[in-house]
Amino acid sequence: MKNSLPIALKQLVRFLEKCEKEFGSQYYIVGGILVPIYSIFRTTQDIDFVIDLPIKKISLQEYIKLLEKNNFKPLQDWRSAEELAKETKLLQYFDEQEYIKFDNYIIDRRDKSKFKRIGPLGLERRIKEKLFDIECWVESKEDYLLSKLVFGGWQDYTDALGCWLRFNNDLNKDYLKKKSDELGIQKEYRLLISGIDDPDEYFKKLNNY
Repeated sequence: MKNSLPIALKQLVRFLEKCEKEFGSQYYIVGGILVPIYSIFRTTQDIDFVIDLPIKKISLQEYIKLLEKNNFKPLQDWRSAEELAKETKLLQYFDEQEYIKFDNYIIDRRDKSKFKRIGPLGLERRIKEKLFDIECWVESKEDYLLSKLVFGGWQDYTDALGCWLRFNNDLNKDYLKKKSDELGIQKEYRLLISGIDDPDEYFKKLNNY
């Protein structure tokens, strides 16, 4: 179990890099696994990532067949996973050890909700970083912060706050202001930069904003 996360990440990145080379399906890693490079350290047993599947080159069904061929394991069965993904644009499955769960978000440009718009946004500015000495595409620190404010849970705000405090002098604040306005999270962003360091106080003020 100790090395299960880097082993699972290595399996995933190898697969995604091959898919990108063969089909042009660009990806980037998001979520809690990025905390060591963007926020305050905490543990996670999930790996979240976003992928843009070019439908003219590879269908969802073909993509799932590749996952099965490359020893990823479904939560229930692949048919159920496919049906759910058609509705939600989310695939969930395990690594070959069946220790680590992947949340595989599929970009949907037709959905204009803030939860779906953050996907293409992050893809445009993805960068290469090393996680557990594995080079892979990840979202930028600005898009990491924005995505945390979009999803808006207690842990999300804690992660966003950690990123803001850690990289305050390096963040592109013009970009953050512009995109927070476009995503409709102006209140969340204003409260973050106001200096609130208690998530409970943040949510109390957000609810009364």
